[in-house]
Amino acid sequence: MIDLGEWLRAAGQKRRAPGEWDCCATPAQWAIDNGLADPMAQWRGAYDTDSEASDLIGAAGGLLALFRQGMTSAGIAERHGAPALGDIGVLSIMGHEAGAIFTGKRWCLVADRGLVFASVEPEAVLAAWCVHG
Repeated sequence: MIDLGEWLRAAGQKRRAPGEWDCCATPAQWAIDNGLADPMAQWRGAYDTDSEASDLIGAAGGLLALFRQGMTSAGIAERHGAPALGDIGVLSIMGHEAGAIFTGKRWCLVADRGLVFASVEPEAVLAAWCVHG
């Protein structure tokens, strides 16, 4: 696995942009940069606004369903048990679902102002996928 801290430092300079750097594209890029297939390949270029993203997520049955479909198509295994460093997950935070990357202690996700880090209760992690191991 590439160094997550270095990857996040470089990613920290980016700002949220639907379809390019958002809660779906960012975890997918982490997977790609670690040598895995693109879990968002099916949706790349299909949206460039929040409204279009919401339509795609709704058509998939929600963000969790979209991630499950994308991760399965990329051959990325779902994690059973506690998340591990570098895992990709879908979190439920204050009634909203978001894709995120686990830092080993907190989850990193893309907000309007850029990357944010959150500590969440285990039940807020709806699913996680193994980037390594």
